[in-house]
Amino acid sequence: MVNMALRQALIDCPSLPSIPAVVQEVIAQAANPETPLPAIVATLNQDPALTARLISLANVVYYSHLQPAETLSEAIERLGMDMTVALAMGFSLSVDSANAEPRGFDLQHFWQRALTSSIAAQELASALQLSDHGTLGTAALLQDIGMLALHAIDAQRYAEVVSRAKSHDDLALEERLAYGADHAEIGAWLTRRWGLSPSCSDWIRYSHDRPVHEEGLEIKECLMLSGRLADIWLAPNGHETVAELEPWLGDERFRSELIGSIQRRLPQMASLFEIRTPHELDPTQLLMEAKQLLVQRNLQLQAQVRQRDEELESARARNSQLDRAVRYDPLTGLYNRQHLINLLDRHFADAEQEDLGLVFLDLDHFKQINDQHGHPLGDEVLKAFAGLLKGMSRQDAHVGRFGGEEFLILLPGRNRDDAAHFAEAICRTLRNGPLLVHEDTPIHVTVSVGVASRLADQCESPDELVHIADQRMYFSKRSGRNRVTLA
Repeated sequence: MVNMALRQALIDCPSLPSIPAVVQEVIAQAANPETPLPAIVATLNQDPALTARLISLANVVYYSHLQPAETLSEAIERLGMDMTVALAMGFSLSVDSANAEPRGFDLQHFWQRALTSSIAAQELASALQLSDHGTLGTAALLQDIGMLALHAIDAQRYAEVVSRAKSHDDLALEERLAYGADHAEIGAWLTRRWGLSPSCSDWIRYSHDRPVHEEGLEIKECLMLSGRLADIWLAPNGHETVAELEPWLGDERFRSELIGSIQRRLPQMASLFEIRTPHELDPTQLLMEAKQLLVQRNLQLQAQVRQRDEELESARARNSQLDRAVRYDPLTGLYNRQHLINLLDRHFADAEQEDLGLVFLDLDHFKQINDQHGHPLGDEVLKAFAGLLKGMSRQDAHVGRFGGEEFLILLPGRNRDDAAHFAEAICRTLRNGPLLVHEDTPIHVTVSVGVASRLADQCESPDELVHIADQRMYFSKRSGRNRVTLA
């Protein structure tokens, strides 16, 4: 919204764009549906130059299928009241601003864009078979009038703002940073003060938004596209603008016919406004360049998607490696101590109804293996024992290295007797044969085991459960090793 300070600056500015008394009276008359046409004709006839231009406009190519209009009444009937008011305002404002000759502001470009936008809005609405072209033409013609107002109150600074903008859309952001409002908001405020309809001012307020729909455009959304359509002729690289508008402009034939219809109306309209006609385009070449650009962008998008997929896959791999580093013991591939504790805490909380068995294992005489055969073989023994535990454990068991040659197995849902039977099976397997063969020498290993469960041992905490199993493991050691203790 336009803030109070900016409003006052606009009100106090002597060079602010203004509407001549004749046009103001016509606006007021047109707002009253009871005003007879002869009264409006009488008001417009007070300005012979304006009358002549309106009659000339009614006879341009756009209306050439009709009999020539010879009187102002015929011209108004042909143009419609809304379009008559819009053009009267446009003529008056363009003459007034041209006489002012503001420095640092390209009036030719401004009125070229205003006129082209108005034509584009009407042609797009006509192609889509939408009504209310007159109000649309007015709003499109005046959608950037706020630029003239900003230049009138702050010429030097506004010229710098315009020079910083890389595009017309970018200009709105620069204006808001500099003034707290953009020229669309200021234009809506101005047109309300001039007495234009609320719908016209509201459309101008949102003229630089993007349409919500890609199909079934509404009349106000034609206005949103009109300035961008004008940029096909007036901004560098018009084919880029065509590519940008492709989602809203149907198929290639529709776009070609729309561009052609706008271009056919430009020369005579520009002549009536006494501005240079925007350069003529080759619709076929323009659309081909736009299509090539879209193909190129699509290929770039596909490449970006592939790159993102590769980056995502790489991130997943890194996360997997990180997860493994956080959860697993690097030597044995079993869960590490911290992850075992986390699992134990979680399952202990769930074990109020179902039991939780725990098996604590410690390899017997492991220091002798390291002393006799070296630490590399000791590592191989640990890995082989880890493989044995994993191979003998059910899928729901959690097997981990608790530290050194100590191992822990969590058995959710299994009681102390079940855990003891499982531990005995491990001990039998070790007794029945070597754990591994090293340089043709069988390496026999035994294990001391302590067993506990939450319910059988009435444990109040996970630490207590581990402590009981640990103490029973030490009892197995003191009792001669190679055995299971469960009570």
